[in-house]
Amino acid sequence: MSGADARAIARETRKLLKGAGAALGGKKRGPDQRVHRYSYDVDSRQADVFRPIANGTTAGGLAWVDDMLRLAKEYDVIHKKKGERSPLMANGIRVYEAMLRQFLDFKTGQCDPAITALMKVTALSKNAVVDALKRLKEHGFLDWVRRSQRTTNTGDAGPQREQATNAYHFDIGRLGRALGDAGKAVRARFLNLREARRRRASKTPNTASPALQVPPQPPRQGDPALEAVLKRMEAGIEARV
Repeated sequence: MSGADARAIARETRKLLKGAGAALGGKKRGPDQRVHRYSYDVDSRQADVFRPIANGTTAGGLAWVDDMLRLAKEYDVIHKKKGERSPLMANGIRVYEAMLRQFLDFKTGQCDPAITALMKVTALSKNAVVDALKRLKEHGFLDWVRRSQRTTNTGDAGPQREQATNAYHFDIGRLGRALGDAGKAVRARFLNLREARRRRASKTPNTASPALQVPPQPPRQGDPALEAVLKRMEAGIEARV
């Protein structure tokens, strides 16, 4: 028997003894220590927070993302107080852009990247990513629900649940929430950006080629041969119209 096999058998034996001891002692399993107490099951109603972005299309979603990122960058500049850091900071914008452009499904609204995935994409440390997410939530640019899921340890003494990735979602009504009543201006600005985009789209000129027009004809000179040529030219133009 190899050393790895022996260790595996020893682990299973300890689990069985631990579970039997707890049962004989009348002890009930408490909350799993690795799961946050305010987590909801991934399939629960409370965790059902994903909604389609804009009209659910790629084009509509990308436009929505562009407007949201523009708002976030404007917000970070306008609401920076003298002598203090900006509310979202560069890392906040960096994490937000990564979430919206690389982890958001426009059709369903699903956005649930792991912290490690955000670290990899942004090249930021875990603390930097977590702090950025907190700032984005504080100022209403995103929110999330903590989630958990069942493990495969059913019937064993090991943890019965484990932490899953957060479910991130976006509520326009929360934009600028840290500003109190002044946050209304932030929400109004986003709606203005969306309306301006809609108006630009409605004014896009039609790029279809106009129908060929018959050019004005030179005066006839009474030459039968010339008249025959002109008639053939007219017939060819009319055939293409």
